[in-house]
Amino acid sequence: MSSTDGKPTAESVAQALSDKIAGKTVLITGVTPKGFGAEAARVAAKMGAKVVLAGRSQSTIQETADAIKKETPNADMKELIIDLGSQKSVRKAADEVLRYSSPVDVLILNAAVMGTPWGKTEDGLETQFGTNHIGNFLFTNLIIPKLLESPSPRVLSVSSVGHFWGQIRFDDYNFEDGKAYNKFQAYGQSKTANILFAVELAERFKDRNLVAFSCHPGGSHTGLGRNMTKEDFQKFPDHFNPDGTPKGNWLRSTSECVANYFIAGFDPSIADKSGSYLTDCKVANEVAAPYALNKENAKKLWELSEKIVGQKFPA
Repeated sequence: MSSTDGKPTAESVAQALSDKIAGKTVLITGVTPKGFGAEAARVAAKMGAKVVLAGRSQSTIQETADAIKKETPNADMKELIIDLGSQKSVRKAADEVLRYSSPVDVLILNAAVMGTPWGKTEDGLETQFGTNHIGNFLFTNLIIPKLLESPSPRVLSVSSVGHFWGQIRFDDYNFEDGKAYNKFQAYGQSKTANILFAVELAERFKDRNLVAFSCHPGGSHTGLGRNMTKEDFQKFPDHFNPDGTPKGNWLRSTSECVANYFIAGFDPSIADKSGSYLTDCKVANEVAAPYALNKENAKKLWELSEKIVGQKFPA
């Protein structure tokens, strides 16, 4: 179904691509109930995909799984505990995935944190960069063998229009150990990193049939903004009223936002556009910040990320 204003929804897109989804193994990170990941999992399961629900908390995963089972009793699901802010947890989860008997056809890197107060991961990285980028970078590279077992593997690195808030601080990604911290710049840095990661992943695996995209799903009411204060909202007068309520009609339903995931994950017509940035259910490189699609930046970030995790990942 499309939304009332005619925009594609997760279900309308997935229905159109149902023959490409059925039987595929789709691994989705960040499956918090009512969030984008949970909606992607619900629709993928309904279309007959084998869904891996990945998240930090067993109870959260279970709640989403139970909701899916109510709608699709025969849903084929498995659970994966992963904390992207912990490289130890990421490695443990990747080891589990590598033991799967079937390939991972589509990896949707949906999990993220936003606008967190200054803090560091257990590995000493600024929280948003460490979780939103480094965790995803390490996990994806560790499970590449499982992706390459698929005849047409795809990776979606979920970014945001928030990438305009910050470029990669190559020489100071930790904001002077918090002394120069700005939570929006830090979020922007992590979301720029998500786009650059897809650019370099596409480049490195272009001869191995692996296709990678990034996307801005659109703005919606989810738990992602839980760290936003009234003062924060006041910094965005074009989008929010002083009391924090949205201004205008830019907000979309969760389903409209998640429609982008199914285009990126399954639409055969964009397979030759690997490395691209999507929004509004189409390739839209022209609306991304040029620094976020810059190939030199992408290569530089990859090398920095390898240094951070202490491991090189040859294509």
